[in-house]
Amino acid sequence: MTILIDIGNTAIKWQLREPEQTILTGRGDVSQLMVWLESLGNLPSQRVAASCVRDDEFAGELHDALLQLGCSSVVFAESSATHGGITNAYANPSSLGVDRWLAILALKSRGHESGIVVDIGTACTIDILEKDRHVGGFILPGPKLACEALVANTDKIRYSTEPPAALEPGSDTGACVVSGAWLTIVGAVKEITLRYPQCPLFLAGGAAATLIDLGVEGELVTDLVFDGLHFWLNGA
Repeated sequence: MTILIDIGNTAIKWQLREPEQTILTGRGDVSQLMVWLESLGNLPSQRVAASCVRDDEFAGELHDALLQLGCSSVVFAESSATHGGITNAYANPSSLGVDRWLAILALKSRGHESGIVVDIGTACTIDILEKDRHVGGFILPGPKLACEALVANTDKIRYSTEPPAALEPGSDTGACVVSGAWLTIVGAVKEITLRYPQCPLFLAGGAAATLIDLGVEGELVTDLVFDGLHFWLNGA
């Protein structure tokens, strides 16, 4: 079996997988991850693969903690120029965020040679895969981050309650800010789908369901990073 760990900006998720089946899943912080790992037992026999978008110091500390816990094989995924027939658009391939790279690989693992991946959370990343070639992508602030940036960097944009996501013009400051943030993201996604009409759209991340509620037509997907990490680990 294989232990997969996805270390995001705000949370850590984990899975225990057999070759064709997910056995267990979880979400929490480092201490909860360690408790879960200890509960598994027989760690030396398990392969551990991780994706980490936090800094190298955090990744190094986690790597050492996993070894001390008894994990004998711990690897952290890295972006590369090619993998499994997929080519990376970046001139410096290793600088592509590993979560984005794994999401692209996940499309391949699911049988797609083309697709647009929108992952919306703290940031909103958009990547295009066209006939096994990563064309490139876009990075926008996620809706919450966009709203917070406006409040933090202006003197008079303030609101006390969080309005619901919407695309209509707002009738108060909070509604204007939130509608503006979501309209930016929805407009970007729709523009990119028009540019690449042959590429199906896949929506991932904590706010993906809201995009569908706002009229974006795409497939809601989960576990892209885990699928890509499993694909990467097994050298496909």
